[in-house]
Amino acid sequence: MKKVQLADREETILRSIIECHVKTARPVSSGAVVRHGPVSLSSATVRNVMRSLEDAGLIHQPHTSAGRVPTDAGYRHYVDHLMEPASLSERERVQIDEGLSQLSGGDLGTIVSGVSRLMSEFSKELAVTVAPATETQIIEQVKLVSLEGRRVLAVATTRAGMTRSAVVSTARWLGPEDLSTATALVTEWVSGESVGQAQDALREHLAELPVPVKNLVARLLAESSPIFHPRGDERIHYEGTRFILRHPEFSADASFLGEIFDNEDELADLVRNRAGDSGVTVTIGRENRRKEMKKMSLVVGSYRVGASLGQMGVIGPTRMKYPRLIGLVDYCSEALGEMLSGRGA
Repeated sequence: MKKVQLADREETILRSIIECHVKTARPVSSGAVVRHGPVSLSSATVRNVMRSLEDAGLIHQPHTSAGRVPTDAGYRHYVDHLMEPASLSERERVQIDEGLSQLSGGDLGTIVSGVSRLMSEFSKELAVTVAPATETQIIEQVKLVSLEGRRVLAVATTRAGMTRSAVVSTARWLGPEDLSTATALVTEWVSGESVGQAQDALREHLAELPVPVKNLVARLLAESSPIFHPRGDERIHYEGTRFILRHPEFSADASFLGEIFDNEDELADLVRNRAGDSGVTVTIGRENRRKEMKKMSLVVGSYRVGASLGQMGVIGPTRMKYPRLIGLVDYCSEALGEMLSGRGA
């Protein structure tokens, strides 16, 4: 968006309009701006300034004789120039740290789903957490366990704590010795490889295997897409849809939520594409490339697991409490990164 230069008086009134609208969800009149303070101006003077802000595209009048509401450009100017992230209280920081500590013993999938619940309760918005890209995670080990009916359960664990499994059909029953050999060799060859490179590592060594184990690994390569490729339920977790429905602008029609969450991979990509390597990014209204997000804002922070990045944040109406939510996302993403710093990707 084009940068707009405002005088101090204009910035003060724009800030008042936004803060009033965030609180009430209604168009803001000049009288409401005067009452909100700290504006020691007449209503007539405020109306003149509001017309100037409207000409600059920062506020608009939804219908004749109504007050004004901020535009996406107005919110952008507010976020970039008029506000500071709000610090969490000591009590809130302690509660978040305790919540993360309770999750620390779980695998990464459990942690990111728990973080979404934690963020949702503190933000009172829809919270989203995206796990680090599966393809870049490093495999730690693979276990092969015999099942009934000539089937083998293959379980891969990454250094980040993610696990995924696949059931592999075999041409013949494999005894404990064959499975022990296969487990040791497969783990040796793929340990330290990224999930995306593991199949190539197995193919390179396939010819070296004894026939029973070779057949098993060949089937593993043929049927193991759940192991070597990400699943939607591992990539993204969200909590707090009920909070979206509490906002008056969405209470009558929340059908857009179905479009947002119909494809979780697209939602994960949307969050990833709006996140930076550090700090918090804010995407407002039509800055989102998905049309169903045009009335929503996205506040996203990144956290690191080894060499990989995950993302976390909140989704709410453009009329959101930006200082509060930016401060919350910033604190939570940093705290989660510190908690996971001992894990490799």
